[in-house]
Amino acid sequence: MRRPLRRALLLCGVVAAVLSAPATAIAHPLGNFTVNRYAGIELIPGEVRIEYVLDMAEIPTVQVRPAIDTDADGTITDPERAGWAARTGLGLLANLTLTVDGRAVPLDVVSSSMRFRPGQGGLDILRLEATFAGPIASSGELAFADANFAGRIGWSEVTAAGTDGTAVAGSSVPDRSVSNALLSYPADLLASPLDVHEAVLSFRPGIGSSAAAATGGAEATASRPDVTGGAFAGLVGRTGPFMLVALLLAFGFGALHALGPGHGKTLMAAYLVGAGGRARHAIAVGGSVAVMHTASVLALGFVVLTVTDVFAPERVYPWLGLVSGVIAFALGASLLVARLDSWGGRRGGPDHHHSNADIAAGHEHGHPHPAPTEMLSRRSLTALAVAGGLLPSPTALVVLLAAVALDRIAYGLALIGSFSLGLATALVVVGLVALRARDVVAGKMSGRTARLVPVLSAASIALLGLVLTFRGFGQI
Repeated sequence: MRRPLRRALLLCGVVAAVLSAPATAIAHPLGNFTVNRYAGIELIPGEVRIEYVLDMAEIPTVQVRPAIDTDADGTITDPERAGWAARTGLGLLANLTLTVDGRAVPLDVVSSSMRFRPGQGGLDILRLEATFAGPIASSGELAFADANFAGRIGWSEVTAAGTDGTAVAGSSVPDRSVSNALLSYPADLLASPLDVHEAVLSFRPGIGSSAAAATGGAEATASRPDVTGGAFAGLVGRTGPFMLVALLLAFGFGALHALGPGHGKTLMAAYLVGAGGRARHAIAVGGSVAVMHTASVLALGFVVLTVTDVFAPERVYPWLGLVSGVIAFALGASLLVARLDSWGGRRGGPDHHHSNADIAAGHEHGHPHPAPTEMLSRRSLTALAVAGGLLPSPTALVVLLAAVALDRIAYGLALIGSFSLGLATALVVVGLVALRARDVVAGKMSGRTARLVPVLSAASIALLGLVLTFRGFGQI
């Protein structure tokens, strides 16, 4: 009884590993796309001031550069910076609402400035600081709302404090910024960035607290929300003999990236097991996923560089996730139906009889059970590659954009190609390990139980597809 029990537990472990993957299968960091906002409300007798900060990551900064470089000469001068900051300050103010006792407070732009800071891969990130102010009474109920960049992902924070004889009470937001006005994001909140864009409070004459966080001076000392892959992005600046080392490192980064969340490892492994795949199929799927991933990076990079005014790149990811989910569900459902039909047809086959004594004894006999019937077609392999490689890596996109900015396009493409080769190699290894595990498990199980493995694999693919589909719907 112990041997059948161990085999049953092994089968349950394989299935549990497959079914537990959907929770992380679609995770994909989007930190390089973020547009982060901070509004520090400061109340002094007779006046309200808003210290507003806009922190754009690499890809939004790439998109906005043409609007800053008004003469299109490739160099952004101080007057161009000042002009863009002034125009943007007015645009930001138009999307702010501040009322006291239900009446709108007229706000004006007191000052605005912008500067570039170093980001990943030699690209810049943009920081704009603006001050808005307006007259208020000595006491009242204040309400504030920020509607800027409502459709963009990123950190959104509001603080409120009274100074110089104005006290704040019943505030829905803290009086100090936990991110130092977007200069130092706390590590424990990076996985779930703040999303606060409204505040309500009352104020009256009294002893105030310290002012809201200052917006100038110190540089960032912590990571930005969801930004990963800085080591890979940093390879773009390598020159001379270090370029060869960089290509080898890019290969390694691609392999590590493939082993992290995403890129259909679970989907590929489960499908190869469920469809009776062979080593050649693992190689074909791994290579196809890498090619698809490279194509998606190039396509999205082209769109980012050409459609700058009307396209928010991060909005495409939920749609791509939805498409991947639908494809995965279709693959799993069709494979499940085929496997159930095959299982039902083989249970009473004329060439495979066992007595009741065989079954009662755990079906230990001398002949091996064949691997599941192969049910792979070129269409299913293509669909599998699309589902696994449709989501482009944001870091690879940063490498592409940095290569364009540095006029090192050929080197950038070589880095992405090496990254994709490492991705393909890791996926092939995952597929081969899954196939080997299938053969080992199937060889130690009874015929009926062994045929259950591809059925459960197909069911897990369909379940994974449903999770991806609903997750995509939820993010759109």
